[in-house]
Amino acid sequence: MESFIFYIDKGGIIFTSLFVLSIVTIAIVALKIFEIYLLKRLDFSEFYGLLITSKNDCNIKEVKESLIDNLSKSKRTIVVSLIDIISSNNSKITIEEEIELLKNKEYKRIYSFIPSLEVISQVSPLVGLLGTVIGMIDSFNELELGGSLVDPSILAGGIWTALLTTAMGLIVAIPALVSHYFLEKKINDIFGDFDTLILKLSALK
Repeated sequence: MESFIFYIDKGGIIFTSLFVLSIVTIAIVALKIFEIYLLKRLDFSEFYGLLITSKNDCNIKEVKESLIDNLSKSKRTIVVSLIDIISSNNSKITIEEEIELLKNKEYKRIYSFIPSLEVISQVSPLVGLLGTVIGMIDSFNELELGGSLVDPSILAGGIWTALLTTAMGLIVAIPALVSHYFLEKKINDIFGDFDTLILKLSALK
Protein backbone atom coordinates (compact mmCIF):
# COMPACT_ATOMS: atom_id res chain seq x y z
CA MET A 1 0.00 0.00 0.00
CA GLU A 2 2.82 2.38 0.84
CA SER A 3 4.48 1.64 -2.52
CA PHE A 4 1.26 2.46 -4.35
CA ILE A 5 0.88 5.76 -2.49
CA PHE A 6 4.51 6.49 -3.39
CA TYR A 7 3.75 5.95 -7.09
CA ILE A 8 0.67 8.19 -6.91
CA ASP A 9 2.74 10.87 -5.20
CA LYS A 10 5.46 10.63 -7.84
CA GLY A 11 3.14 10.34 -10.84
CA GLY A 12 0.80 13.09 -9.72
CA ILE A 13 -2.56 13.76 -11.34
CA ILE A 14 -1.57 12.04 -14.59
CA PHE A 15 -0.80 8.76 -12.82
CA THR A 16 -4.00 9.06 -10.77
CA SER A 17 -6.05 9.65 -13.93
CA LEU A 18 -4.57 6.55 -15.54
CA PHE A 19 -5.29 4.54 -12.40
CA VAL A 20 -8.94 5.63 -12.56
CA LEU A 21 -9.05 4.56 -16.23
CA SER A 22 -7.69 1.16 -15.22
CA ILE A 23 -10.50 0.76 -12.67
CA VAL A 24 -13.07 1.72 -15.33
CA THR A 25 -11.54 -0.83 -17.71
CA ILE A 26 -11.71 -3.62 -15.15
CA ALA A 27 -15.33 -2.76 -14.33
CA ILE A 28 -16.40 -2.79 -18.01
CA VAL A 29 -14.59 -6.05 -18.75
CA ALA A 30 -16.06 -7.78 -15.68
CA LEU A 31 -19.59 -6.59 -16.52
CA LYS A 32 -19.39 -7.67 -20.16
CA ILE A 33 -17.87 -11.06 -19.40
CA PHE A 34 -20.75 -11.68 -16.99
CA GLU A 35 -23.37 -10.60 -19.54
CA ILE A 36 -21.78 -12.64 -22.32
CA TYR A 37 -21.62 -15.69 -20.04
CA LEU A 38 -25.33 -15.43 -19.28
CA LEU A 39 -26.26 -14.97 -22.93
CA LYS A 40 -23.90 -17.73 -24.06
CA ARG A 41 -25.73 -20.20 -21.84
CA LEU A 42 -28.82 -19.72 -23.98
CA ASP A 43 -28.50 -22.63 -26.39
CA PHE A 44 -30.21 -21.39 -29.56
CA SER A 45 -30.35 -24.90 -31.06
CA GLU A 46 -32.00 -26.31 -27.95
CA PHE A 47 -34.42 -23.41 -27.83
CA TYR A 48 -35.35 -23.95 -31.48
CA GLY A 49 -35.98 -27.65 -30.83
CA LEU A 50 -38.26 -26.87 -27.88
CA LEU A 51 -40.12 -24.29 -29.91
CA ILE A 52 -40.66 -26.72 -32.80
CA THR A 53 -41.97 -29.39 -30.42
CA SER A 54 -44.29 -26.99 -28.67
CA LYS A 55 -45.59 -25.61 -31.97
CA ASN A 56 -46.32 -29.09 -33.29
CA ASP A 57 -48.11 -30.02 -30.06
CA CYS A 58 -49.94 -26.68 -29.90
CA ASN A 59 -48.48 -26.38 -26.42
CA ILE A 60 -46.47 -23.17 -26.68
CA LYS A 61 -47.90 -21.72 -23.47
CA GLU A 62 -46.62 -24.60 -21.31
CA VAL A 63 -43.16 -24.53 -22.87
CA LYS A 64 -43.04 -20.77 -22.43
CA GLU A 65 -43.90 -21.07 -18.74
CA SER A 66 -41.33 -23.83 -18.31
CA LEU A 67 -38.60 -21.80 -19.98
CA ILE A 68 -39.44 -18.73 -17.91
CA ASP A 69 -39.13 -20.71 -14.68
CA ASN A 70 -35.71 -22.06 -15.63
CA LEU A 71 -34.09 -19.02 -17.20
CA SER A 72 -32.31 -16.07 -15.68
CA LYS A 73 -33.84 -12.62 -16.12
CA SER A 74 -31.35 -11.64 -18.83
CA LYS A 75 -32.26 -14.61 -21.04
CA ARG A 76 -35.94 -14.61 -20.13
CA THR A 77 -36.55 -11.37 -22.03
CA ILE A 78 -35.10 -12.75 -25.27
CA VAL A 79 -36.83 -16.12 -25.03
CA VAL A 80 -40.26 -14.74 -24.14
CA SER A 81 -40.03 -12.14 -26.91
CA LEU A 82 -39.02 -14.76 -29.48
CA ILE A 83 -41.83 -17.11 -28.49
CA ASP A 84 -44.40 -14.30 -28.60
CA ILE A 85 -43.19 -13.18 -32.00
CA ILE A 86 -43.09 -16.60 -33.65
CA SER A 87 -46.39 -17.75 -32.15
CA SER A 88 -48.25 -14.65 -33.31
CA ASN A 89 -50.55 -14.55 -36.31
CA ASN A 90 -48.51 -11.91 -38.08
CA SER A 91 -47.17 -12.40 -41.57
CA LYS A 92 -43.74 -13.89 -42.20
CA ILE A 93 -42.30 -10.51 -43.21
CA THR A 94 -43.62 -8.86 -40.03
CA ILE A 95 -42.20 -11.66 -37.89
CA GLU A 96 -38.79 -11.34 -39.55
CA GLU A 97 -38.80 -7.59 -38.95
CA GLU A 98 -39.79 -8.02 -35.29
CA ILE A 99 -37.07 -10.62 -34.68
CA GLU A 100 -34.51 -8.38 -36.39
CA LEU A 101 -35.55 -5.47 -34.16
CA LEU A 102 -35.21 -7.71 -31.11
CA LYS A 103 -31.75 -8.81 -32.20
CA ASN A 104 -30.61 -5.24 -32.80
CA LYS A 105 -31.96 -4.15 -29.42
CA GLU A 106 -30.14 -6.95 -27.60
CA TYR A 107 -26.96 -6.32 -29.59
CA LYS A 108 -26.95 -2.65 -28.62
CA ARG A 109 -27.55 -3.56 -24.99
CA ILE A 110 -24.73 -6.06 -24.69
CA TYR A 111 -22.37 -4.05 -26.92
CA SER A 112 -22.74 -0.94 -24.77
CA PHE A 113 -19.48 0.26 -23.16
CA ILE A 114 -17.40 -1.96 -25.47
CA PRO A 115 -16.35 1.06 -27.60
CA SER A 116 -15.19 2.71 -24.36
CA LEU A 117 -12.44 0.09 -24.09
CA GLU A 118 -11.11 1.08 -27.51
CA VAL A 119 -11.18 4.76 -26.52
CA ILE A 120 -9.30 3.99 -23.29
CA SER A 121 -6.70 1.95 -25.18
CA GLN A 122 -6.05 4.88 -27.53
CA VAL A 123 -6.14 7.68 -24.95
CA SER A 124 -4.10 6.05 -22.16
CA PRO A 125 -0.71 6.06 -23.98
CA LEU A 126 -1.27 9.70 -24.95
CA VAL A 127 -2.08 10.65 -21.35
CA GLY A 128 1.03 8.76 -20.22
CA LEU A 129 3.13 10.53 -22.83
CA LEU A 130 1.74 13.87 -21.66
CA GLY A 131 2.88 13.02 -18.14
CA THR A 132 6.33 12.17 -19.45
CA VAL A 133 6.63 15.45 -21.36
CA ILE A 134 5.53 17.44 -18.31
CA GLY A 135 8.00 15.54 -16.14
CA MET A 136 10.85 16.13 -18.57
CA ILE A 137 10.04 19.85 -18.68
CA ASP A 138 10.21 19.98 -14.88
CA SER A 139 13.53 18.07 -14.88
CA PHE A 140 15.18 20.36 -17.40
CA ASN A 141 13.80 23.38 -15.58
CA GLU A 142 15.61 22.13 -12.45
CA LEU A 143 18.74 21.65 -14.55
CA GLU A 144 18.53 25.21 -15.86
CA LEU A 145 17.96 26.69 -12.41
CA GLY A 146 20.79 24.69 -10.82
CA GLY A 147 23.29 25.27 -13.60
CA SER A 148 26.55 23.40 -13.13
CA LEU A 149 25.77 22.78 -9.45
CA VAL A 150 22.66 20.66 -10.04
CA ASP A 151 22.70 17.19 -8.47
CA PRO A 152 22.54 14.55 -11.26
CA SER A 153 20.38 12.38 -9.00
CA ILE A 154 17.68 15.05 -9.03
CA LEU A 155 17.63 15.06 -12.84
CA ALA A 156 17.60 11.25 -12.99
CA GLY A 157 14.81 11.11 -10.42
CA GLY A 158 12.73 13.55 -12.42
CA ILE A 159 13.17 11.53 -15.61
CA TRP A 160 12.27 8.32 -13.75
CA THR A 161 9.09 9.93 -12.49
CA ALA A 162 8.27 11.17 -15.99
CA LEU A 163 8.68 7.73 -17.55
CA LEU A 164 6.46 6.24 -14.85
CA THR A 165 3.37 7.78 -16.45
CA THR A 166 4.27 6.36 -19.87
CA ALA A 167 4.61 2.89 -18.37
CA MET A 168 1.26 3.27 -16.60
CA GLY A 169 -0.36 4.42 -19.83
CA LEU A 170 0.79 1.26 -21.61
CA ILE A 171 -0.22 -0.93 -18.68
CA VAL A 172 -3.77 0.43 -19.01
CA ALA A 173 -3.91 0.54 -22.82
CA ILE A 174 -2.71 -2.98 -23.70
CA PRO A 175 -5.26 -4.94 -21.61
CA ALA A 176 -8.03 -2.54 -22.68
CA LEU A 177 -7.25 -3.10 -26.37
CA VAL A 178 -6.98 -6.88 -26.02
CA SER A 179 -10.23 -7.00 -24.01
CA HIS A 180 -12.00 -4.89 -26.62
CA TYR A 181 -11.20 -7.26 -29.49
CA PHE A 182 -11.83 -10.37 -27.38
CA LEU A 183 -15.26 -9.23 -26.16
CA GLU A 184 -16.23 -7.92 -29.58
CA LYS A 185 -15.45 -11.30 -31.15
CA LYS A 186 -17.43 -13.16 -28.49
CA ILE A 187 -20.44 -10.91 -29.00
CA ASN A 188 -20.28 -11.28 -32.79
CA ASP A 189 -20.07 -15.07 -32.45
CA ILE A 190 -23.16 -15.14 -30.24
CA PHE A 191 -25.17 -12.97 -32.60
CA GLY A 192 -23.95 -15.04 -35.52
CA ASP A 193 -25.80 -17.94 -33.89
CA PHE A 194 -28.73 -15.58 -33.39
CA ASP A 195 -28.81 -14.88 -37.14
CA THR A 196 -28.94 -18.63 -37.81
CA LEU A 197 -31.84 -18.92 -35.38
CA ILE A 198 -33.65 -16.07 -37.13
CA LEU A 199 -33.43 -17.93 -40.46
CA LYS A 200 -34.82 -21.08 -38.86
CA LEU A 201 -37.63 -19.25 -37.11
CA SER A 202 -38.55 -17.42 -40.31
CA ALA A 203 -38.97 -20.78 -42.02
CA LEU A 204 -41.62 -21.80 -39.51
CA LYS A 205 -44.18 -19.45 -41.02
